[in-house]
Amino acid sequence: MSTLQVVEVILLAGCLVIGLWLVLLWLRRRALAAHGPVSPCAVRLPGSPRWRLGLLRLSSGQLDWFSVSGMTTSPTMSWTREGLDISTPSSETVSIPGLLSAVSLTLSDESAGDLADLALEPKIYPAVRSWLESAPPGRGVNVT
Repeated sequence: MSTLQVVEVILLAGCLVIGLWLVLLWLRRRALAAHGPVSPCAVRLPGSPRWRLGLLRLSSGQLDWFSVSGMTTSPTMSWTREGLDISTPSSETVSIPGLLSAVSLTLSDESAGDLADLALEPKIYPAVRSWLESAPPGRGVNVT
């Protein structure tokens, strides 16, 4: 084989690997969305200056966060609905690559204190707030 053919084979293999990776990411996103609404967001743990881009999913009993670059369908971080509280969004927008415009809010728990800072698009905040304030399935159904 000539040098030109070797380079062509390497470039073709690279394109195939990138294409396969993109298809796997798309399939993972569809699998995550099958169990609840998914939206892009970023999370910052207490004491860390770094925002990590990911996907936020609202399930019936918990708030799940998935890393954007991972291939697993299990959440990287998860917060249970009971006792969870979110602050009002900050007035200033946060600049995070991958999110067009984002507002930051703080997730906290009654017993553990501040859990994480969450940055999400302003139009997603009302959905997260209403999810948190609505009664979880099976809770309060017999209230008189």
